Amino acid sequence: MRTLLLLSLSLSSAALAQEFPTKGPATGDPNENASRPKTYQGCVIRANKTIMLADQSNRDYKLVGDDKSLDSYIGKEVRITATDVNTNDPSSDERSVSGTEPQNAPKSLSVENIEKVSDYCSSPK
Repeated sequence: MRTLLLLSLSLSSAALAQEFPTKGPATGDPNENASRPKTYQGCVIRANKTIMLADQSNRDYKLVGDDKSLDSYIGKEVRITATDVNTNDPSSDERSVSGTEPQNAPKSLSVENIEKVSDYCSSPK
């Protein structure tokens, strides 16, 4: 009887684990693949009605956040703290229509904090 009870508990635990998977890979670390905030610096620009960050190495990032507050930083050098936005995530407001990103699409960043470094851009663009 104990064996049957242990087997039943074991199976129900496995079923729950499949229903609520962790974020990380097989290591079991739930934070392994979680997006951690990173710091970026560059010039805030507007391109095709999209607010972007152009950095020193000429990489562009699409900024996701409150457009009205981001508007005030256009043309200025800024430092932002942001997390990556997974555009293929069905819960993301930034997913693409086709479900896949174009090959040269800029990475989308969810802005958590922004601070002005300079009133003028020193980035290449």
